[in-house]
Amino acid sequence: MRGLRNNASGANLVGPVTGSFMLEHTRQSIHFGVGCVFTPQPVCDTDHALRFQQALAKEGLTFTSANTPPGAIILGRASPPLEIRLQQPGPPVGQLAVVAAYPQRTLDDFADEAKMVLAAFRATWPGQIQVIGRDVTIRYLYDVAGEHAFKYLWEDRLQRREEELNAFGRQVLGGGLRFVIPPTDVDSGEPNVEVKIESFLANPKKLFVELQMQWPRPGSIEEFDPEKLLRESDRFATTEVVAFIGGGET
Repeated sequence: MRGLRNNASGANLVGPVTGSFMLEHTRQSIHFGVGCVFTPQPVCDTDHALRFQQALAKEGLTFTSANTPPGAIILGRASPPLEIRLQQPGPPVGQLAVVAAYPQRTLDDFADEAKMVLAAFRATWPGQIQVIGRDVTIRYLYDVAGEHAFKYLWEDRLQRREEELNAFGRQVLGGGLRFVIPPTDVDSGEPNVEVKIESFLANPKKLFVELQMQWPRPGSIEEFDPEKLLRESDRFATTEVVAFIGGGET
């Protein structure tokens, strides 16, 4: 871990030059999600589920599984992964979520599909709809040029000593940081932001980064733009968050 002071390959390095590095160019997308909470509640029965699938097919999206548990319509496909969840979390609101776990495609491709889902949703449930809140979740993995991502976070990024962890009396397998960042002003239209930066327990050399953004400002369904929200979130995750991990500024 020590002695990595340069990078002959020219890859982007994020981290102090005296220790480990987060390898920015190794970014791997493991989750894209965008959605909204709205009112009034949609009717979630078998007939509407069928009409929704037909509207999605007209947009070019087909699914291999369809479930209609009480108060919900859940559609999914395995390759490339995509899930649509339309739910009634409680009166008087509904919730629409478009999710791709290990997406196997670019953010741009996912954003296009999210727009298709929204178009099919409007075709199936026409009429006036008020959006109460919007949200995006993005998760990335990064390689670390060292033996352990938590060691990088603890010793190199936070400048702490390994001996301090002995207070727990047991070996620490991993861990990380969590930040909750409110808007600078309640009327600014800025989102609430939550960031998690952790070692990835399934592979200790990888760093797990999760960004959640929530926009609580109400608006019409026509103002709900999944692509814009995804791009704003991705920019924050790959600029401000990456800059923080490296200990620098944007």
